[in-house]
Amino acid sequence: MDWKWLLTASEPRPRYVLLVVIGVVLMMTLTYPIWQPGGRGMAVFVAVASVILSHLSAKFVMRR
Repeated sequence: MDWKWLLTASEPRPRYVLLVVIGVVLMMTLTYPIWQPGGRGMAVFVAVASVILSHLSAKFVMRR
């Protein structure tokens, strides 16, 4: 597996950033009932997981 491709930002960067932001906002909105009662720690965990999943999704969308 090409780890460098997976761990770096995609080109063109504005489109990559837009895809990641949309993914994070969507995932944080959908998981609000889960992380809101969990407090600050749960919100941080969900935010990090959302960024990672959005990054991977944007990479695979832009690969096509």
